[in-house]
Amino acid sequence: MPKVLTAEQIVCFRNRLCDLALVSFAKHGVDGISLRGMAAELGCSRTTPYRYFKNKADILAALRQREFGRLADTMENTMQQSKHSGQQLMALASSYLHFAMANPAAYRVMYEVEQQDAHHYPQLSAEILRSAEPLRQLINTLVASGQVHGDPLNISYLYWAGLHGLISLHLSNFPGQERDIEELASVMIHSLTLAVSTPPALNPVAGRSTGIKITAPG
Repeated sequence: MPKVLTAEQIVCFRNRLCDLALVSFAKHGVDGISLRGMAAELGCSRTTPYRYFKNKADILAALRQREFGRLADTMENTMQQSKHSGQQLMALASSYLHFAMANPAAYRVMYEVEQQDAHHYPQLSAEILRSAEPLRQLINTLVASGQVHGDPLNISYLYWAGLHGLISLHLSNFPGQERDIEELASVMIHSLTLAVSTPPALNPVAGRSTGIKITAPG
């Protein structure tokens, strides 16, 4: 008869499996993750991991949910520690950047794995949304107070995309020794803030775009 585990033991073992999945992902990508391989690593029955996860998609969803949750906790704590909106923006950017640099494998599994079905993994979707909420709330506050102008969601995506781009370049070793990533992030945040601080009459792209038509050259 299988041993009856407590809720704490179940969570602990699921986390051990997620830890192994993250190590495998860092070394070999998604293809390197195998429930049977993790069973061998743990020295347990080949079927034991299947008591906790149905398949690879399940363990990837659990791993990503955990890491987005950690990022969300980091961002929420940052917002609580700084009360001035101008300081909060740079503090959020710095926290996001430091999380990615301190946890490169986690950051990659969060963003490089194809997004999983929200209907099958609602908790994962909830953690992804929670991780973005501090920045979105701050941008909404800045727009409402007139400190920045434009569609709040668009502006949030601009900051997010800029940080993600810098982190992706850093993790791929593209900047090399030419520029420090924190310096680049500071310049980018400052430049974007100047752009969205321009009154709408002087900045025709501050509002919500209705679409951009791109035509092929020639």
